[in-house]
Amino acid sequence: MSSPATLPLSNIVDVIVEVSPIAPPVPTFNQGLIVGSSPVIPSFGGVNNRIRQYQSTAAMLSDGFSTNSPEYIAAQIYFSQSPAPQFLWVGRQDLTSIAAVAVGASGGTGYTVGDILNVVEGGASAGQVKVATVGGGGVVTGVTLLQDGTGYTVSNNNATTGGTGTGCQINITSIGETPLVAIQACRAANFQWWGCMSVTAVTADHVAIAAWIQTATPVGFYFYSTSDNSALAGTAGNVFSVMKAASYNRVLGIYSTTQGGAFPNNTYAAAAVMGAAMGLNTGLANSAYTLKFKQLVGVTVEPLTLTSIGVIEGNNGNIYLSYANVYTFMEQGVTPSGQFFDEIINLDMLSSNIQFNIMNLLTENPKIPQNNAGQTQLIHAVNQACEAARVIGFLGPGVWTGVTILNLSEGENLPNGYIVQSPPYSQQSTSDRQARKSMPIYAAILEAGAVHSVLIGVFVQR
Repeated sequence: MSSPATLPLSNIVDVIVEVSPIAPPVPTFNQGLIVGSSPVIPSFGGVNNRIRQYQSTAAMLSDGFSTNSPEYIAAQIYFSQSPAPQFLWVGRQDLTSIAAVAVGASGGTGYTVGDILNVVEGGASAGQVKVATVGGGGVVTGVTLLQDGTGYTVSNNNATTGGTGTGCQINITSIGETPLVAIQACRAANFQWWGCMSVTAVTADHVAIAAWIQTATPVGFYFYSTSDNSALAGTAGNVFSVMKAASYNRVLGIYSTTQGGAFPNNTYAAAAVMGAAMGLNTGLANSAYTLKFKQLVGVTVEPLTLTSIGVIEGNNGNIYLSYANVYTFMEQGVTPSGQFFDEIINLDMLSSNIQFNIMNLLTENPKIPQNNAGQTQLIHAVNQACEAARVIGFLGPGVWTGVTILNLSEGENLPNGYIVQSPPYSQQSTSDRQARKSMPIYAAILEAGAVHSVLIGVFVQR
C-alpha cells in the first residue's frame, strides 16, 4: 500500500530567510607607513610588492631587513611607543626605477601614436614608455614615461619591444623615485594606512609631500623630522616657515638632531610621533588625546635655547623638551596651519564614520524612501557617527555660539556636544526630487578640546 502524500509547509507558511550583507570595515586611522629605499620589498613583481604590513620588527627581520636598515630603526621607535601601535606598513622607494626618458639614436619605423613600448635592459623589468609623436614612416620622435619599472640604470639606446613598429631605442636619462612618488605609489597600492613618513626625505621632499597629501584621497597625514639649522634662526625659506605660510594642516614636523652623533636615532623622531599618535588612537571610550605632553620613547630631548624654542614654535614646529629637569614631553602637537593634530585626526574619523554609516544604510536596504521617514533614517546614521565621537571624548557638551542653523540658534545648550538636523521634504525643489536627492543634513558639533596650559592665581593674606 502506498504512503499518504506529504505536502510541504511552505504551501501554507512560506519562510524566506535573508541574511544582511556584512558591512565593510571602517578605516581605523591607527596605522602608519614608513617608506625607505632598502631593496627588500620589490616595487614590481614578486609577492606583496611595493608595501607590506608588519606587526613587529621581528617580522621585518624575517622578511630581509637588517638591524641597520633605516626602515627597521624607525620601526623600532614606532613600535616602542606606549601604548604601542598594532600595525605598521613599510613601503619601497625604488632608486632603480626610470625617472626620465628620451628617444635614442634610432626612432625605428612603423610606429603609431599611443604604442606602448617595453624598455629592455639586462636585470631590469616593467619599464614602459608611450609613443607621443611620430614622423614620416612611423619614426618615433617623442615618448612619455608610462611605467617606471625597476632595476634600471642611466643608459643610452636601450632596445624596446612591443608596439606596431620595430627598432625604436630609448635613452634613460635619470633614475630613482623621489619620496613623494614612492608614497603616492604606496597609496595606490593600499588604502589602509593613514599616517606616513619617509626615512630618505630632505626639506624639498617634505614640502612636496605636504602639498600632495593636503588634497590626497583617501585622506592621510605626513610626519617628518628636520635638523636644519635655519629652522632655529627662523631664516627665510626654512621648512617650518614654508609650511606655515602654506597653511598646511595635514603635516606635522618636529625639530630633532643627532646631537653630535650621541643620539643618532633622533633622526627618526617623526617615527616616535607617528607611533604615539597611532598607538593612542584605540577608539575606546575616552581615548581621544592631544599630542602635547606625550613622552616619545627612543628619542632624547633637544638642548635648545629659549630663543630657538620660540622661533620654532612661532613657525608652528614641534619639539621634544624637558621641563624642570623632571618632565620630558613633546610640544605643541600642532600642524603648520596652527590647528592641533588631534582635531585633524578626529575630524577625519568623524567624516569617515558618517560616510560609511550612510553608505551602509543605502546598500543594506531595498531603498531609503525620499520622504521625512527616510530622512530620519539618514539622520540617525549621522547621529551614530557623532555619538561615537562623543564616546571617545572628541565631542563634549556646551553652548552653541556659532551661526543659526535651522532650529539651532546661538546660546542653545547641546548636552551631547552635537545636534543633527534637516529641513522637511515639503521644502524640496522639484529638480532635486527628480534627481532623487535627499534633503541636506546639517551636523553641528562642539569639540571637547584639550587643556594645554593652566593659569592659577594664589592670593596670600598675612
